[in-house]
Amino acid sequence: MNAVGRLASAIGYPQEVPADSVDFAFKVDDGEIRALDLEKRLVLLREISREEDELPRLASYSVGRALREDAILYWDERIGAAVLSQEIPASATAHELKAFFETFADSCDWWLARTAAEPVDSASFPEMVIRP
Repeated sequence: MNAVGRLASAIGYPQEVPADSVDFAFKVDDGEIRALDLEKRLVLLREISREEDELPRLASYSVGRALREDAILYWDERIGAAVLSQEIPASATAHELKAFFETFADSCDWWLARTAAEPVDSASFPEMVIRP
């Protein structure tokens, strides 16, 4: 069984994954998490936003998130979207695959919450003066 099939088995995914599948979209939380089997590594991908104007704000979170997680956010010019991506060795155990998928899904939830949040208008903060 290839890495995508082993991942589906590890997370108890109800839909059958074709035995030779190297690219499969898991339906998760009203969206899709794509799994790509690249022989030596398994890569998970989730589209986060198609709003290019949001990219600078999302990028400002990236440095802090890089310290907390292994997932990276990047702009995929080909599909015109900000995509979250993370990889793991294809030789990972079933337990490692399950933990990897759950951690990635949590990261997706965090990033999707940032896109759902209304950006804060800097004019909404009162001007402050610090006096000695």
